[in-house]
Amino acid sequence: MTAKIVPLSKEQHQGLRVHFKQPFAHIAEEHLLPVVVHEFGPASAAYPIVFVKNNDSGNFQPVVLLGLEPGKNLYLRDEQMQASYVPMSARNYPFFLTADPENDKQLTIGIDENSPRFATDEGEALFTEQGEESELLQRAKQQLADFFDTSRVTRTFVEKLTALNLLEAKTLTVQINGNKREINGLFLIDEKKLNELSDEQFNELRKQGYLAPIYAQMLSVQQVQHLTRWQSEKEAPAEAAATA
Repeated sequence: MTAKIVPLSKEQHQGLRVHFKQPFAHIAEEHLLPVVVHEFGPASAAYPIVFVKNNDSGNFQPVVLLGLEPGKNLYLRDEQMQASYVPMSARNYPFFLTADPENDKQLTIGIDENSPRFATDEGEALFTEQGEESELLQRAKQQLADFFDTSRVTRTFVEKLTALNLLEAKTLTVQINGNKREINGLFLIDEKKLNELSDEQFNELRKQGYLAPIYAQMLSVQQVQHLTRWQSEKEAPAEAAATA
């Protein structure tokens, strides 16, 4: 279902409620999920963290790798994520930041009107009977504000990595049931280039608090083993049937 993001309106959405059945259905077909730099620590314990490049802008975006091919989230099983941490970008749904129709220089809270999470007869209300924001809506607004603030910090972090030429295109080579498979289009922090920085450059990264997320990203790559195992398990029955 195509998303329809619209600004939240008390007049139009007074009767809407949000339920949390199938809480991760909206990322079932996502193999990449954006993360902010503040999440690198907990995310690295569960997912490979990589960078992808926007070919139009040339900018890099940190993401967690959920699958080895588009449209496949290998972490989602039985409607639950098989991970100790779920990124903010997934938890914010079905709320978004969108352009304020009354001020194009500001952002306001928006919702996906087509989301199956919304109903009028079940779930938690967006507004009270008096028309005030519900606790759920207040929490959602705070989470979006936090995500916006940390996204700005993340952009600064990525700009620093780019300026120091630390991001390198890498090909991840995995073995799926004995067959080699290559995953392209990913960028990682190059350890060799990191170690070649001058003392001044390295100390600047330390003072800015960037070393922890840098090392978290580098260590997170070992989580690819989960994806390799799950992809192998997924393809094994088909391969067995083909050779039977």
